[in-house]
Amino acid sequence: VVRDSGGHAAVLTWTMRHFFRVSPGEAWMCASDLGWVVGHSYIAYAPLLSGCTSILFEGKPVGTPDARALWRAVERWGAVGLFAAPTALRAIRAADHEAEGVTRHDLSSLRALFVAGERCDPPTAEWIGRALGIPVVDHWWQTETGSPICGFIDEAIGAVG
Repeated sequence: VVRDSGGHAAVLTWTMRHFFRVSPGEAWMCASDLGWVVGHSYIAYAPLLSGCTSILFEGKPVGTPDARALWRAVERWGAVGLFAAPTALRAIRAADHEAEGVTRHDLSSLRALFVAGERCDPPTAEWIGRALGIPVVDHWWQTETGSPICGFIDEAIGAVG
């Protein structure tokens, strides 16, 4: 594939539609720092280039005032996708091991949880996956690539990868 201009914008738009599966007019939440490549790429550029609402979250996922900050935001704006670091999920799990915050909010709009920035340990992925009842997509990329390189969206029996 050759892109003579707008390469970063093109890949951000493509990943919003085909990897994160967020369509124009839908709300998306990326709980990242704007200074990190994930932040400016998937809080600012990608959602806006894709015609989506971007939910900007500032602060920690716990202690603001409790471990339900992300779930309140998803419920309030009807986010269809949430991108968070495994560290954030581990902090939420430590503060709310029974996942009561999940059950206290209407998260029916949420179709998938995307995690990256570090490996998501299986106990954390299983805990949040059970609590939310949606796919937890652990994907990998680098600052230099500017977008995901690999990650499974659908569970494919017999897939190599």
